[in-house]
Amino acid sequence: MSNKHKFLVLNPSPEGLDKVIEKANLQNQKIGPFEAILLLGDVLPEGSSIPSNEFQQSAFFTQGTNGISENIPEGNSESRLVDVKKNLTYMKTPFTKFKLASGLTIAYLAGTEITEEIQQNVEKEMGVGKIDILVTYSWPYAIARQRKLLLVANNKIDSLVKKFKPRYHFAVGNERGRYLENEPFKWEDDSITRFISLGQEGSGEKWFYAFEIANELTQTSPAQLVENPFTIQVVDTPEPAKRPIEDVEEKNVAPVKKAKVVTPDQCFFCLSNPKVETHMIVSIGSYTYMTVAKGPLTRPSKNLAFSGHAIIIPIEHMATLRNTTDNIIESPIYQEIVKYQDSLVKAFAVSKPFLRLVFFEINRKTNVHQHVQFLPIGENLIEAFPKALEEKSKLNNENFERNQKLNFDEFTDAENPELLKILNNSDYILFTVCHNASDKTFYVAELKDESKAVDLQFPRRVLAYTLKCPKRTYWDKCQQSKYKETQECEEFKNFYKEFDFTK
Repeated sequence: MSNKHKFLVLNPSPEGLDKVIEKANLQNQKIGPFEAILLLGDVLPEGSSIPSNEFQQSAFFTQGTNGISENIPEGNSESRLVDVKKNLTYMKTPFTKFKLASGLTIAYLAGTEITEEIQQNVEKEMGVGKIDILVTYSWPYAIARQRKLLLVANNKIDSLVKKFKPRYHFAVGNERGRYLENEPFKWEDDSITRFISLGQEGSGEKWFYAFEIANELTQTSPAQLVENPFTIQVVDTPEPAKRPIEDVEEKNVAPVKKAKVVTPDQCFFCLSNPKVETHMIVSIGSYTYMTVAKGPLTRPSKNLAFSGHAIIIPIEHMATLRNTTDNIIESPIYQEIVKYQDSLVKAFAVSKPFLRLVFFEINRKTNVHQHVQFLPIGENLIEAFPKALEEKSKLNNENFERNQKLNFDEFTDAENPELLKILNNSDYILFTVCHNASDKTFYVAELKDESKAVDLQFPRRVLAYTLKCPKRTYWDKCQQSKYKETQECEEFKNFYKEFDFTK
């Protein structure tokens, strides 16, 4: 028996898992047989179906960040391995370690929350031996820091990597995945680790990886090794405030980088921009206008001929309404935005009563141009929104230390003093869920810490999770041709024309 074993690693799209299985089986015949097929990311998220095709070799997966399919059987309570179907095995959360017949050890860490208790249990139950192949969802912080991609990292993974020193470490980083094949690095005991992250199938990035690994832990040192990112000492630069200002000579002061000023003729949302895409404009009012979204989250269906994802935008170039008024509800711009919202809710209530509208915005004084987006959600899915918001907020707050903490307050009155205080005085993220014209729920989170980043994809991330289409989280991956954008705009105009107050 050969002491070398072949593996195939895939980050499949859950919507096309049957086709991925066909491709995996073809590769197994061409370059295999594989010892095992390791699946990364969200393989069978909540709401997905078990594939009808079967893998020719044993395939393994665990939960990502979008829940797990309710169709997966419970399995034996004493085992952490669940047979979903022939040659497809689910690794129970939050972690599972197992040994193949070859003696190689594999460990899966799910994309669920990693608490201090879970971290300690992982280290305890995985034992003291080394792991040949480690699969996690997020990247370790040490590698993400070097690549300046901290949003894909979770610093709790670092201690696990340092303890177990896996020979191969696979991850995805986020829902659409991020491709990286890091240069191998050496530990103090001369063992080697290779870190590989894969994009999701269909993302345009590499989503598959085949490799060969020997039984022996001793490895021939590669010709190209880089410094171990887990052993690099990071020295924090002292804050300027800690140094007496009179001790700093002007010539030694680094210039402060100023944010680029975007003028109206350069702004994507300004009608005065000569490159504005007029074929997408649905309606123009006195102070605001409405356009279909570029890269819509939702898609046309048999029940709605257009996506329904659109944007309400002030005509005047402004970062936030707070720059123009002391009380935004008295602003004619704000009032016209609300007028658009109410007319849209009525239009959908009359023609598509099974759909509910959700409006959302990230309102910051550092924005380029204020805007409010909205899209329809089926009444059978809208009940999942609060849970999706809670889960994605928790993930943001606990896994991404450089992000602003998001704590949402819920209001049912648009003129609630506490809500208006936030809208008038703070940066914020706001969701407005419209059950009907008079029944609205507002979910708002203040953005209090300007020193930390804001996940600009957060609203879309929450709604993609609610709609069970995580693959469409990023708008640039959902762009349409100009022909389809024009067609969608015309469909929206025909749908909305009886309710368009600007005519």
